[in-house]
Amino acid sequence: MLWTISPFTPIMLFNVWVLIWPNQQKILGLVPASDEQKAKARKVALLASRTSFALSISLVSCMGSATHGLPF
Repeated sequence: MLWTISPFTPIMLFNVWVLIWPNQQKILGLVPASDEQKAKARKVALLASRTSFALSISLVSCMGSATHGLPF
């Protein structure tokens, strides 16, 4: 069961370090960016964060079911 979620880990890692963090730096003002760039950064960071959240739910569910059985 755990092997089914292993592809999610690199996707989540990519989301955080390549998509979310650089865009959060623009949004927070740590990196200079125009208003258009900040608007685009908000959208990209939001979608990447939601994707990581959805993948983490299935990741935790599968990790728990591997040792404690399926919850349903």
